[in-house]
Amino acid sequence: METLYWLEDSALGMMVSSSEWGYPIILTLHAIGMGILVGVALMLAIRVMGFAAAIPVTAMFPYWRVALGGFVLNLLSGSALFCGNASELFFNWAFRIKIALVFLGLGLSWWLVRICISRTDNISFRHRRLAVAATLTWVAAIISGRLIGYMS
Repeated sequence: METLYWLEDSALGMMVSSSEWGYPIILTLHAIGMGILVGVALMLAIRVMGFAAAIPVTAMFPYWRVALGGFVLNLLSGSALFCGNASELFFNWAFRIKIALVFLGLGLSWWLVRICISRTDNISFRHRRLAVAATLTWVAAIISGRLIGYMS
C-alpha cells in the first residue's frame, strides 16, 4: 500500500488527480492510443477473417508499427492514469481483467502479424479462428476498461 500511496502522491499522480486539465488530457491521449492500437489490430483481424479480400494480408504488416506506437501511447497514458488513483485501481477487478486482456490481445494480434511477415496470403481456418479470438479479446478489454469506474 505504501508504494501505491507514493504513486498517488508523486508529481504525476497529483497532476492527474488534482489538476483541472491533467485527467482529461491524459484520458484523451489514452483513448487516442486505444483507437490506434485496437483499430489496427481489428483491421488486421477482419482482413484475416476474409473481408476485403482484394487487399493482400501481407500488405497489412507496415500498419503494425503504427499499432505499436498506439500501444506505447496507451502504456504511458495508462501508467499516468494509474498513478492518479493507484490505491483503488490496484484492487479493482475490472482493471486487472482489462490489463490481462490487453496483453492477451497483443499476443493474439502478434500471431496474426506473423502471417503478414511470412509473406504468404494463405489463410487457414485456424488463422480465422485466431482472428475471431483476437477480435473478441479486444472487445472484452474495452468493455472491461469501461467497467473500471463502476466496479471496485
